[in-house]
Amino acid sequence: MYLKDIEEYGEDVNDFETSPFELHFAFIFRSEIQKKYTILSLEEKELLARCDLILLKNAKKALNHLSKIYNFKESKAPIEEWWWHLDKVVSGEIKLIANATE
Repeated sequence: MYLKDIEEYGEDVNDFETSPFELHFAFIFRSEIQKKYTILSLEEKELLARCDLILLKNAKKALNHLSKIYNFKESKAPIEEWWWHLDKVVSGEIKLIANATE
């Protein structure tokens, strides 16, 4: 049901040639899909985990790119939505473990 959208999220978190607004939209999508996590298929959860790993691999680039339009230090998002706290991920303040089976 959400495979195509999750694939697009994966592309967005690996492309820093586009506008930072596109990455911001990808983070908004990621928050929305998190709300639906329990209804995702195993295939969708696995793909989402792989895409999150891409974002984690690119965390510093994503932080620098999105910081052009978004102040991570002022994020009000819950810590479970770690993508809104990339500054803390990059600094090591937040440590993550990807899990596609929860």
